[in-house]
Parts: sequence; C-alpha cells; structure tokens
Amino acid sequence: MDQNVLHLVVAGVLTLVFVVITALIWSRAQVKTVFWWIGLSLVPMAVYLLGLGPAVVGAYETLRDWAMSTERTPVVWVGIVLAGLAALLTFGSRLIPSESFRDRRAALKEKKAKAVTSGGPTRPAAAPATPSPAARPAPKPAASKASTSSAGGDAEMDEIAELLRKRGIN
Repeated sequence: MDQNVLHLVVAGVLTLVFVVITALIWSRAQVKTVFWWIGLSLVPMAVYLLGLGPAVVGAYETLRDWAMSTERTPVVWVGIVLAGLAALLTFGSRLIPSESFRDRRAALKEKKAKAVTSGGPTRPAAAPATPSPAARPAPKPAASKASTSSAGGDAEMDEIAELLRKRGIN
C-alpha cells in the first residue's frame, strides 16, 4: 500500500473518531469543551493535507528507537514519572469543571444579600467561609434534621439543600 494512501486512511479514521466523540458530547458539554473537540477533530486531516504524514511517522520511529535504546536508570525513571504526571495533570485538568466569573459574582452577591437580610455583619472577602472546628456547633441528629426540613421550619437548611442540589451535590 502506498504510504500516502495509508496516511490518508489514518487521518480520516482519526478525524472520524474525534467527530463522533464531539457529536456525543455536543449537548451535554460546555461550549469550550465542544470547541476543543472540534479543533482536535481538525488536526489529523490538517496534518495529512499539509504533507506532514511522513514527519509524524518519522517522529514516532525516532521516539520508538529512543525508548528501545535508553538505559533505564533511576534518573530516567524519575523523568518518565515526571512526564507521566505532567500529561496526567495537563489532560486531567480538562475534567475539572470551571466556575465562570458570572457564577462567582452571583455567589458573592447572594452571600452579601443574605448577610444584609439576616442583620449580621458582612465578612471581609479574605475571611474563611467555614468556621474553625472548635467554633462549629455540634451536628444535629439525622432524625431531627429530616423532621425540621419536612415541616418546612428551617429555611436556611432548605436553602443550603437547594444550593447543593443546583451544584449536583446530594
């Protein structure tokens, strides 16, 4: 088989795989994630059309030859671990949901509004959001918590439950 045809088939298959993944996440993912997958879908065909197929194959062969000829010393193993950690952090960071500036601003406004309506002093922004373990009140038993929320008596607990439900934390 001609190398050019092989490069075209590989580029076409990779492009198709990335397009299918993009289509599967289209309705559920954030816009930035969809754009990232669309961009990734275009890369294999761009590499082929630019004539970089032989360069990619050459890079793969060079990397393979290097891996086979490298002596596995402790220093090399540390380098392998660092490279793996870097790849994990780089690609794993895509899985962390991002909080937009609007979300943070809305949460800050809600916090200020709650402090004003409750009559308590507002905390400075640098203060910790949760009190120290010594200052926390003792937790209520589960039965009393369920009875107060079912009776609709504790508005704060209902509001917290609603916020947790919004964030997907049950």
